[in-house]
Amino acid sequence: MQANGLFSEQVTQRRILRVQWWSRCAIAVFALILFWICRFRMNVDGVCYLDMGDLYWKGDWHAALSAYWSPLYGWLTGLMFLAMRPGLHWEYVEIKLLNFAIFMAVLFCFEFFWREVLATKGAQAWAGAARPYAWFIGYVLFAQVHLIIHPADIVTPDLLVAAVVYLASAMMLRFSAGRMGAASALCFGVLLGIGYLAKAAMLPFAALVMMTMLACAWKQRGRKSLIAATMLGFLAICLPFIAALSWNMHRLTIGDSGRLNYAWNVNKENLLRSYLNEPGNAASRRLERTVIDSQEVDVLNTPLPGTSPVSYNPVYWAAGLDSRMHPARQARALFTNIRQIAMGAFLRSGLLATLVLLLFINDRVANWWRNILSLWLILAPTVAVFLMYAMVVWEPRYTSGVLLVVWSTAVAATSISPATHNSSKLLVTSLLLGTMFVCMFSIARVHNYRERGIWAYQIPLAERLRTLGIIPGDRVAVIGDMYDASTWARLDKVSIVAVARNSIIASDAPDNAFWHSSPECEAKVLDILKSNGTKAVIADNQSAVLPPGWISIGNTGRAVYFFR
Repeated sequence: MQANGLFSEQVTQRRILRVQWWSRCAIAVFALILFWICRFRMNVDGVCYLDMGDLYWKGDWHAALSAYWSPLYGWLTGLMFLAMRPGLHWEYVEIKLLNFAIFMAVLFCFEFFWREVLATKGAQAWAGAARPYAWFIGYVLFAQVHLIIHPADIVTPDLLVAAVVYLASAMMLRFSAGRMGAASALCFGVLLGIGYLAKAAMLPFAALVMMTMLACAWKQRGRKSLIAATMLGFLAICLPFIAALSWNMHRLTIGDSGRLNYAWNVNKENLLRSYLNEPGNAASRRLERTVIDSQEVDVLNTPLPGTSPVSYNPVYWAAGLDSRMHPARQARALFTNIRQIAMGAFLRSGLLATLVLLLFINDRVANWWRNILSLWLILAPTVAVFLMYAMVVWEPRYTSGVLLVVWSTAVAATSISPATHNSSKLLVTSLLLGTMFVCMFSIARVHNYRERGIWAYQIPLAERLRTLGIIPGDRVAVIGDMYDASTWARLDKVSIVAVARNSIIASDAPDNAFWHSSPECEAKVLDILKSNGTKAVIADNQSAVLPPGWISIGNTGRAVYFFR
């Protein structure tokens, strides 16, 4: 009997290894397809992180230290550029290669977490012959979250955050099972500190994790000294950065991203308009806004770092933002975000379909809920993070890691009787989940493929501007969308110091209002844009017939005017 049991265990282990390697290879292939199709896509947040990384590795720490953008992802991008020195054509492609490397590391972090979850008492239903199916379903859930809900090609530190969440959840399970020593607890604290360096929102997550550990130790009468070791490791990583940031900001701070996002998304404050009506505000003297007919012209009067200084240093421009809590606005924001979470994290993501399939294979739903509650140690911090974002603003990428932890917990807690292990239910469920992922991935990538030209235009645009005389370090102006322009401006290493756009008071004006204005109005706008040493102005939506002095930039739909 023992020999048969040992043989059966070996067969199961071989099946698990096959599932793991085939799933890893499949996920890697799907990820490479995603990264190749979206290799030229860049977002405004990503441009800011790239700028910050350059400043750190150039040694300009005063400009690099930001109370809004966390440093870890910028350190990685800056180190990669320092080592590889990519040209204009390859900069965004190399960032996607870095994201792919991070993505694969996140996959192994998830495997560590999933292995710990399946070892808990609440997941014992997946023992024996059901274990290979559990691994396959886990990989499908991972791919669903990181290739569809939160595409891994987006240039943000959210993948790093997800890795920390998976590792932290696994360490919490080890702590609960009594398999954590003092050295592991210290490393756990260091891990939580690294999460804070990846994103400031991980600071409250770390606090929630340690509070949950304390509650677990109090309940089980465990070693509370391990919590002290975790706290020590956490503070050893966080305090130096907090001290440097506070010194740079001339006030005690752990970061202002939460305060600013609350003002923007709950109180609906405008980043610049918050102080333009305050003549006594120091920042208002450093940006001049002029309204000419249906156009709003902003000009920076002070040198600031970054491709788009307004985006790179929002804390500087947020002097007059109202970040106080207003109950009515808070209730409205909470309702809106919960609705978005319900739609994005449950309906559109496929989570609801997964729950239906779990009910299909569950033998006793009551046992399922009991098993879920037995994993409260990892659910409590993750659910609290959902509530934290629901209070302010929610996007799928913000909570991709915690979403998968909750999702995985629901799968692991499934109640399956031994008789069900050999049935076709597990096979049917696995095939349906895999098919659902492939369909959703294909639909999303077809959409990306059709949009690839929108992203690729920035390279010929940046290259053509170089040939026309734009050089790194130049100050330029933009007529149109400043945030969209930052993607090609980053490639040319120029700074956008002035922008003309449709004014808010004339929001019904066409996008190309500049080209529909009178020659006198055009001349006034150009004079204002030139006033702070701007070398050239690049305009979106060029006119069919360009006025004198304007040069069409190939087939990009843009035009440039050089000041003389």
